[in-house]
Amino acid sequence: MKSRWTTCLLLAAVVAVWGVVAWRILAPARPAAPDVRPATDAPTPAPTVAETLRLNYPDPFLKDAARPQAAAPRPVVRRLPPAKKAEPKRRERVQLSHLATVTVGGQALHILTIGGRQYELSLRDTAAGFRLMGTDRDSLYLEREGTVCGVKRCE
Repeated sequence: MKSRWTTCLLLAAVVAVWGVVAWRILAPARPAAPDVRPATDAPTPAPTVAETLRLNYPDPFLKDAARPQAAAPRPVVRRLPPAKKAEPKRRERVQLSHLATVTVGGQALHILTIGGRQYELSLRDTAAGFRLMGTDRDSLYLEREGTVCGVKRCE
């Protein structure tokens, strides 16, 4: 080879390849995962061996040694009772309106009318079954029985 740089590059490549080969051969083997079988409630019976010749002809020398047992009874499958129809959720019309927001001591109080009654709510307060979950620039978000509804803020 004419170039010293090429010789060094090839020598480094050979050392790297042989290093990988030596590492794969000499590195300790990883411990194998243990063979774990799931635990069962009932012990499994040993399978019976019925030595037979072709065409299901029993072997004359082993005729008393192992006799095939009758098949296990089929499990009983019961049908589940029909599912009951869920009662439709009772929806009631509730009028929600936002009257004003007042900031007192760094905490915002929202004045709402729910079903004709007036309430003052701060974040996570509950009134008439509604919980104030959050706010943004133009809406309040109230939650009732897992349903979230938005109420526009007054201007």
